[in-house]
Amino acid sequence: MDDYVLFNKAGSLNGKQSGKTLKVGDRVRARIVAVSFRDPKTPKIGLTMRQPYLGKLEWIEAEVKAAGKAEKATAAPKKKEKK
Repeated sequence: MDDYVLFNKAGSLNGKQSGKTLKVGDRVRARIVAVSFRDPKTPKIGLTMRQPYLGKLEWIEAEVKAAGKAEKATAAPKKKEKK
């Protein structure tokens, strides 16, 4: 989410402006931006979900629906040609 994220003690991430929430176990689509093996006992993977069509799967579905509706609304009706 492209938002300021707050981490709460229950282990979820909450978007300050959007109100979106990510919890452990949520299915997401993300892009890997970094991999760190600085401490071999606890390797880390850095992820981003700021680009379109990344984030929680429910958010992506809503984004796709909204894009489809907007596309239909802006499409001009086809005119019938006279023979």
